Amino acid sequence: MKPKRITRLLFLCLIVALFAVEPARAIENVRVAYPSMNTSVFCLIIAQKEGYLKEEGIDAQLLSIRGEIAIRTTLAGEVDFFTNAGSALAAAVRGVPVKIVTVFQDKPGWDLIAQPEIKSVAQLRGKNIAIMSPEGSLAVVAREILRKNGMDPAKDVNLVVMGGDEVRFPALQTKSIQATLFNSGMSLKAQKEGFTKLAAASDYANLIEGGLATSNDRIKQNPDKIFRFIRASLKGLNFFVAKREPAIKYMTDALRLKDQELVNAIYDIQSKLVLREGFTDDKVLQSMIEEMKRTTKVQRDIKVADIFDLTFVKKANEELKTSGWKP
Repeated sequence: MKPKRITRLLFLCLIVALFAVEPARAIENVRVAYPSMNTSVFCLIIAQKEGYLKEEGIDAQLLSIRGEIAIRTTLAGEVDFFTNAGSALAAAVRGVPVKIVTVFQDKPGWDLIAQPEIKSVAQLRGKNIAIMSPEGSLAVVAREILRKNGMDPAKDVNLVVMGGDEVRFPALQTKSIQATLFNSGMSLKAQKEGFTKLAAASDYANLIEGGLATSNDRIKQNPDKIFRFIRASLKGLNFFVAKREPAIKYMTDALRLKDQELVNAIYDIQSKLVLREGFTDDKVLQSMIEEMKRTTKVQRDIKVADIFDLTFVKKANEELKTSGWKP
């Protein structure tokens, strides 16, 4: 064979090889704000560690930011998602352009924890109860517990706005406050130190504790990125429920706890509350909206689709089911 023909053949082979190789997807950064460690955050950590996010061409950066600030930074384009779905619900009901795109829990896993000498909700009359924001999830549930125990939240107690667990727990220890709501981990820790569990929030309210929210602009600008991120998150959620021991290991590392018995107990509580499909019934969501309307004194008619965009998570859920994907 002549040298020129050999050269042409080699050149053609090189061209075919180049077109046969699928170009690697560039890794996109996603910034996620969270106020405290909960199931939503654990699922994202799992999705990152197990490579589910990388499969979608995404690298997630988790940032500890309070709910109201997280909403502002999301609207400003500095953050892509935030996990405080309760704050997102309050904001969206008020007309802020954000939407909740997944619901990982529709019952709160918090407990109302009080000073050791307080043995009933009724004994909180005239006392200081800490919440994170005036209209956030903690405030909504605290008011509901008080109302169902015959008290007027506006008159019979002092609702004090504070920060996260790292602020409210020391305040409880120093008796600056007499009660607050804690997630399951902090609740168990507080009970070990002698504080009293007065009520389980799940007995009083349907409320989003775990989920993801983003801005309306993000949804319009990059729906594909949002879908890929949610699909990876949903895989992390299913891993969390299906694989107890490795999930507990990820939780232990994230919470930086040495008390393995405590971490096991947190997992057993949280895993029972998780919605594996990433969404819940519209009737439940509408009841949450109506409760938030009462809290925020909003009068206008609000439908589920005005607050939630669950099309991404429903599509991802169907894809995973159809493909037979298992963690």
